[in-house]
Amino acid sequence: MAIQSQSTVSLPTLVTQSTQSLLNRRVSTEDSLYHICLTVRKRLELLPQIKPYLNLAHSSSELSSERQALLLSQKQQLNQQHHRSVGSQTSSVSNGNGTKQGSDRRISALSTNSYSDEQDTSNLSIEETVVTFSMGILPISMDCDPVTQLSHLFQQGSPLCIIFNAVKPQFKLPVVSSDDLKICKKSIYDFILACKKYFTFSDEELFTISDVFSNATDHFIKVLDVVITLLDSAPQVFPQVPVEEVKWSNTDQGKIVREFVETERKYVYDLEILNEYRNQLLQRGIISSEELYMLFPNLNDIIDFQRRFLISLEINGQVEPFKQRIGALFMHSKHFFKLYEPWSIGQTAAIDFISSSFDKMQRSDFVIANKLELQSFLLKPVQRLCKYPLLLRELLQQSNNTANCKELELAWDISKSIARNINENQRRTENHEVVKKLYDRVVNWKGYRIAKFGELLYFDKVSISTGNPNETEHDFEVYLFEKIIILFSEVVQKKGNSISLKKKSSSASASTLHLSVNGIGSSSPSGSSGEPKLDLRGRIMIVNLNKITPIDSRCLNIIWESPKEQGNFVLKFKNEETRDSWSSSLQVLLRQVRSESLKSNNSNSDRSSLSSNNYFPHNSMNSLNSNQNRRISDVLPRFHTHQSFENEYRSISENYRASIPETTLLVRISFQNDFYTVLVEINSGIENLLQIIKRKLTHAGTITKIKYQDEDGDYVMLESEDDWSVVKDMLRESSDRILNVWAYS
Repeated sequence: MAIQSQSTVSLPTLVTQSTQSLLNRRVSTEDSLYHICLTVRKRLELLPQIKPYLNLAHSSSELSSERQALLLSQKQQLNQQHHRSVGSQTSSVSNGNGTKQGSDRRISALSTNSYSDEQDTSNLSIEETVVTFSMGILPISMDCDPVTQLSHLFQQGSPLCIIFNAVKPQFKLPVVSSDDLKICKKSIYDFILACKKYFTFSDEELFTISDVFSNATDHFIKVLDVVITLLDSAPQVFPQVPVEEVKWSNTDQGKIVREFVETERKYVYDLEILNEYRNQLLQRGIISSEELYMLFPNLNDIIDFQRRFLISLEINGQVEPFKQRIGALFMHSKHFFKLYEPWSIGQTAAIDFISSSFDKMQRSDFVIANKLELQSFLLKPVQRLCKYPLLLRELLQQSNNTANCKELELAWDISKSIARNINENQRRTENHEVVKKLYDRVVNWKGYRIAKFGELLYFDKVSISTGNPNETEHDFEVYLFEKIIILFSEVVQKKGNSISLKKKSSSASASTLHLSVNGIGSSSPSGSSGEPKLDLRGRIMIVNLNKITPIDSRCLNIIWESPKEQGNFVLKFKNEETRDSWSSSLQVLLRQVRSESLKSNNSNSDRSSLSSNNYFPHNSMNSLNSNQNRRISDVLPRFHTHQSFENEYRSISENYRASIPETTLLVRISFQNDFYTVLVEINSGIENLLQIIKRKLTHAGTITKIKYQDEDGDYVMLESEDDWSVVKDMLRESSDRILNVWAYS
């Protein structure tokens, strides 16, 4: 970086200025790379010798802009061809006749489809479609951007020598104009050596030859810093030129574009602050490289992209509204917003790390010296991505141009999808932490294993009732997993209140399921996290959902049904938005269950065979009262879908029961309307148990799965050591050494 006190491009290290003032600092055109380059170009135009080189740089940068537009157009065509040929390609591949071309896997720079979650195997290389320092395509009235023009000017080599000679005429460098790359590089090399010798630049403040020809904005800024330092050292040759303020339109659309550009400038400035702080941490070696990436993932790439994005916004702000292509800018840039995914996923971990480790990251000369302000800076990227849909919506509402409206509509869809994806990433990350804490908060999991619930989708404190106005609502912590809905209540002093959830038996006789609810208001035992302990009160399997219906403004009625029973309950949420999120997620899960059920039906003869094979492995909404262990079977007649063992119990005499060795279990197997018994050592593993059962039934058929009936009356697969451990714990608690299982071929 060049002499910092004179540079207007590189972010200075601000020691005396507070971080709070950095956050609130108004960013103007003087901080914009686009306007800085406009000003430098005007200063250079004051030197007659350099004008021909500026004209040549303008022509070459105009050519680069046309090339970029052509690349984007080609990618658009490739993308459209790919979407049209998806069906035929799939058919060809299935017949072994087709291969997928690599070009079809490349990023589509201009797509009429909105941003989606589909996997893109392309990388996010800027160089693939961006050969200028602006994103996308220019408005039709703009030939090139000034940043690219100056970059091409410096690449000629000889203009740098002319600048040096104007500043230091007593130490003139040879000026050799040529389009030969070697001669251009020789001129650049001479310039670098002269700056080091006569301006006492350090190696860190100077640039390299490869920096001049690089397409990265960081490298260009290093070159620009040195050039500005030379210009400022000779004000009589290169007098200061005031930065022209943009003349914004006074229309509503003009005001929105102005807000768009000015807030984008501030955002890029904040990213620069964050990057400066990151570099300070890196130079001091205060934290590891892994911790640096966790705090600032993809920061360099994000800044490079956002600088180009801002340059394009600045250009669009210079032209009439009907010529603006802000919508197209989002369409061209949509894949680069995926750079933010690691940022959104790791933000919670970053904030936690700052909370615990900021003391070692704090120095008086650092650009950020406050923990809360660093957290504020880290939130900026996600906040900005969520701001784009609002700005685009306002712009779309004010746009009267038909072509622009179409682009803005697509851009709005893209920005909303980006914001949704960012929010979804954060929600999933937060949910993983919630599940970790939940595991320790629950007093007794009743034999359930949280690892088998699938991913946690939503959780909230919800009021639950049956929908009967005469019955009282009670609050539960409700967790929606992919496979199950679980209800918890806080562990508090008991006051005997109760709630009844209306339920009908399969025979349509009325009955009531009671969930005993502890009183509210007493102090709650807390877990290690400081949150209250929870008691598992009830659950409903997703496979048993029947119908989900939004009612009123905040309520969701859920009807469930299993082969043994059915019923309903009403969830009352804090607001309509939360209710709709739960409803949408439950509807998706319900469709998945029905789709799987349809596939299962196609592989079985009829519905009755599904029932006899226990398609629904769990009953629906069981009470798990910690005092009485009350179950649905306690308040409803049980309608078994399996043959009962009750009558067979009589055939086992008390003498025979007593004769079973203490180290042995008697396993009674129901298979194809017949019963078999085997003795198994309690300490044997699950593999040994399954082998013994299969050997016993070899003559009767091949066994593919085995289920047992748990203490709640549910039929659970017996297939792992964990399952086997739960079974043994259940028998130990009941002091029973007889296990009833069902085998299926």
